[in-house]
Amino acid sequence: MKKHIQSLLVITLIFGLFLLKPLHCKADAIKIHNENDFYTALSKQISECKKHELYYISPDDLHQKITVQKNIEDDFMHHYNPKDPLLSGCYNYLCVKSYSMSWYESHSHTLNVTFEYNVIKSRKKEYMDEIEDLAKSLKRDSDFETVKAVHDYIIRRVEYDYSKKKTNYTDVEGFRDNVMVCQGYAMASYAIFAKMGIPCRIIIGHAGGDSEQNLHAWNIVQVDGKWYNYDATWDDAKGENVSYTYFLKGKNDFPNHIADDSYSPAELNDLISDDSYHLPVSMAIHSTRFIRNILIDAGLIIINIAVIIICIKARKKQKPVGTVINDDFDKIIY
Repeated sequence: MKKHIQSLLVITLIFGLFLLKPLHCKADAIKIHNENDFYTALSKQISECKKHELYYISPDDLHQKITVQKNIEDDFMHHYNPKDPLLSGCYNYLCVKSYSMSWYESHSHTLNVTFEYNVIKSRKKEYMDEIEDLAKSLKRDSDFETVKAVHDYIIRRVEYDYSKKKTNYTDVEGFRDNVMVCQGYAMASYAIFAKMGIPCRIIIGHAGGDSEQNLHAWNIVQVDGKWYNYDATWDDAKGENVSYTYFLKGKNDFPNHIADDSYSPAELNDLISDDSYHLPVSMAIHSTRFIRNILIDAGLIIINIAVIIICIKARKKQKPVGTVINDDFDKIIY
């Protein structure tokens, strides 16, 4: 009887420990040893549109760092994996609507990461298949011609979404409707370049100022071993018109673009070429003509305004040919 009670107590204790144990333990988790591993693993979770994943973070200092919200968001947004660019945080960060991390006191190094996505899984697979085909069809003999082909294709295919619908923020949904905002332009460029093996990154910042109302996204891309700024959004001149005003620009020739201050000098200033890429004469003329047309339009507007002002002033100087006084009011009507 005594042995029976002891056996029952052991079974009860084991069952109780099982109930106290989290449903997920480190045996089920993906083991993480450094930051690159962690952000690459997060990108893989996002690329597969998996809602939940478990990670076991072994070093104490790494666990302490990545459980700080600002560190995760900034570092993941900057993360670039040159071996597999589509498993980079700078791209996958933009596919996430919201996220949460949880861990248990008894298993503090085991993180349960949950993502909510702004893309549909079935649609994403269709998009990636399409990008694969595009990368093959747009590939040219040189880096420059290849980058230009991608730049021109995206601009001619899509229009900027002035309605700014949240369903068109990403390249996945933007290519479905052929309308998207700057985030979509930057993501589409990145995804195609990634499939081509051309190094590219997405940069988050502000356009024309430091207000959050002017949030903007663009790319930096490597051509012939050097990195240049590239903004397909601002080169989209409506319809199928393509401008090269913001195409392959050096850091000294890329106005109205301010990268987020969380980027380090090594990520941008030390990386990007000082001078812009030397475009062929035909493209330089095209950009000059585009700017010239804008200046002509602005000049015509200024001339029209000046003519109106002159006419108003001339009318004011004219003397009235007669005056009618209405005794019921204290003003004279001309």
